[in-house]
Amino acid sequence: MSDAKSAPALTASQVRAARRGAGWKIVVADSFAEAEAETRAYWRAATPAERLSALEKLREPFYGKDQVGGRLQRFLEVVPAE
Repeated sequence: MSDAKSAPALTASQVRAARRGAGWKIVVADSFAEAEAETRAYWRAATPAERLSALEKLREPFYGKDQVGGRLQRFLEVVPAE
């Protein structure tokens, strides 16, 4: 057995943060037009599955995991003719 200290265990939030940051790429743009071009190039290079996953990550905080099929209800009102 070695006497070396083991690394401290990571908390769940630290693990999630490390997983999120693993794929990040920092790009510095000199103008808004250049930043827009970089953003468009990033999403064009993404697979359809990656785009859909990103869309789901944006949707979920607003509507929750279980409200995938929520839709507007139709409303019908009968108005008597005059």
